[in-house]
Formats: sequence, C-alpha cells, structure tokens
Amino acid sequence: MKGYVFLLVLLVGLVWSVSAQQMDPKLAGTWETTDGPCTPCTLTIQANGQLIFDEAGSQIQIAFSSYTPAPGVDLVFQQGGMMDLKLSNDTVLVGFYTKPTQPHIHQIVAFHRK
Repeated sequence: MKGYVFLLVLLVGLVWSVSAQQMDPKLAGTWETTDGPCTPCTLTIQANGQLIFDEAGSQIQIAFSSYTPAPGVDLVFQQGGMMDLKLSNDTVLVGFYTKPTQPHIHQIVAFHRK
C-alpha cells in the first residue's frame, strides 16, 4: 500500500513539474505565518526559485513544489501534507494546508512578508 501512495505522490509531482510556470519575482522573499499547525512557519523563496520551509526553527523537507500562474506556489512535504498558496494584493501568500492524516480538511494559512 505504501508503494502505491509513493507512486501516486511521485506521479502528481511529475505532472506538477511538467506544467510548472516560471516563478513570479513578487514571490521572492521570506514569508511567515502562525496559522494552522505553524508556531511559526517560515517560507523562504529565493530569487533563483529555491524554496526553504521551516516550522518552529526546524527545516521541513519539500518533496515537490510547483509555481502557479496565479502567482503562487504548491508544496508537497516529504513527511506528508500539502500547501497551496496564492499571492494576494502582492503582500500576503494565502491558501490551504492539508494534513496527511486528514486529507478532507483544509486549514487556512496566510503568510506575511517577514
């Protein structure tokens, strides 16, 4: 069963990467939130497109990521869970966090520039 889940995540990541858009320069910078499971969480989007995600000072591995035309970014974490974020008014990255154990529940998260 774990193998099928892994293959599904891998396939989703491949589809996302094939359809990925270029990163919008407005996304670059450090973003912080205390919403959802975060106490706090920091998302750093570097100018070269590299992403770094920290939860309470510990780096969380990103398994797959994709920039969206909105502009925004979709993240799938190695430990499970997903985040779908869109830029709102050039000042807030807002979207949903989905826990791996509760895929039908979407928690609202809003990242503000740090």
